[in-house]
Amino acid sequence: MNIIIPEIFQNCSYEFRPKDIKYAQCNISMDADPCELLKGLHKAKDFRTCVFAVIPLILATFAILINITYAILIMELWRRRKLGSSTYYCFLLSRTISSIIALLLLYFVLIAWKLEIFRYLSAAAFILIGSLSFLTLAGTYVAMTILFYLAIMHPLKYLYIVTVTRCILVISILWLLSIAFSLFVGLFGATLFYPETAPIYCSFDHCQLPTAIFIVCLLSVFFIAVIAFYLMMLYFIHNRNRAGLLENDIAARNNVRTMNKLSCNMITFIIGSLPIIIVGIIATINLKKLAVLGLGDKSPCKTFQHGRLFLQVEILAFIAVIVWMLAMIIDPIINFFGDPKFKNVSWRICQKQIPFTDFQNPVVTTAFAMRKDEYGQINKFSVL
Repeated sequence: MNIIIPEIFQNCSYEFRPKDIKYAQCNISMDADPCELLKGLHKAKDFRTCVFAVIPLILATFAILINITYAILIMELWRRRKLGSSTYYCFLLSRTISSIIALLLLYFVLIAWKLEIFRYLSAAAFILIGSLSFLTLAGTYVAMTILFYLAIMHPLKYLYIVTVTRCILVISILWLLSIAFSLFVGLFGATLFYPETAPIYCSFDHCQLPTAIFIVCLLSVFFIAVIAFYLMMLYFIHNRNRAGLLENDIAARNNVRTMNKLSCNMITFIIGSLPIIIVGIIATINLKKLAVLGLGDKSPCKTFQHGRLFLQVEILAFIAVIVWMLAMIIDPIINFFGDPKFKNVSWRICQKQIPFTDFQNPVVTTAFAMRKDEYGQINKFSVL
């Protein structure tokens, strides 16, 4: 079957596809090359169809399964009173639930992208996902760092201050603040790219650009502050360890090892969050150019004229999403294999080596392993 190639695409007949006939009547600028525009459009569509719509879905499915499995194990061991520290696993469970919610929301965004119905709501959801995940993870790591610091440096304060109820209260406040700020970032962030269809009027010079700079700067400062806070706490703990104050304290050394394990989680947090910050900075720098994609109604001619720009945006989003999801996969794996007790008990339960009767009338496991000396004073503490 012979395909009639429009005159505008005669110089790139090898690139022409039957569906491209709708672009033949598009008005383009005099200095624009229709063949280059067509190539850019095909690259964007092929990337969206073959790469962006497939790899993230596979990784998201894998990440959801891993995080759901880990959450179920935590809840099951919690129910059977086999967790070493309920306070510690409160934050781990919160972080895991945050990952699951973010990954489920990502499905919605990927489907919208695949169906080419990425609009204001889709963009708002995409930005909300990144912000919510970043804030809940960052807040969780700050809380866990404080938890370990108190357990190692001030064990008596930890014993009387830290309780499961207070941890749940802190987690609730953390979630409320994260959701509120993420809604703000999502609603206004999407306005930057879809100003005409957004329910909020926001001019470029007086609203869009200042808002983008404010959001990126705030997230960047918070990102740096979380890392700096962790390094500072780690420095104090290691100084105490070098001074020999923890040499004869098995429980304290166990807490230090757990603190070191948290450093692996911090690395995954940095790896997963840094692309979000970088994409935000790049988007802010090129905001005026990127805002063109959201102006006017979506049409074949608009897609044709800005094909390369669509490709750049999709590549940036793809890189950020892939790295972020890899961090979501690695994080529960680190927590599972980094805790031998949790791993062994979980494995025995999965293998049904522990009968259910072993969990009848269990002894409540406290947040500490405590031992009294001959004077009745507590001298051993372990957060796990």
